[in-house]
Amino acid sequence: MTESPFIIRRGGACCNCGACVRRCARGNFAARDGEVAIVDGYVCTGCGDCVKWCPVRALSVKPVHPAAIRRLAR
Repeated sequence: MTESPFIIRRGGACCNCGACVRRCARGNFAARDGEVAIVDGYVCTGCGDCVKWCPVRALSVKPVHPAAIRRLAR
């Protein structure tokens, strides 16, 4: 799994339901071999949809300065 400066996975809490895969508008998550992972080359805008729809609260998003998001979105 790719490490993210924005998306924080909380240990083994993920139930691999795929809610984040379906809800992320940027496609930052993918289900591979029955496990959900952050894709390589992701661009997180910090919208929080993955956190909002996670049924087991396995994700959180670090607050960041907007300039950092603009740099990554290029």
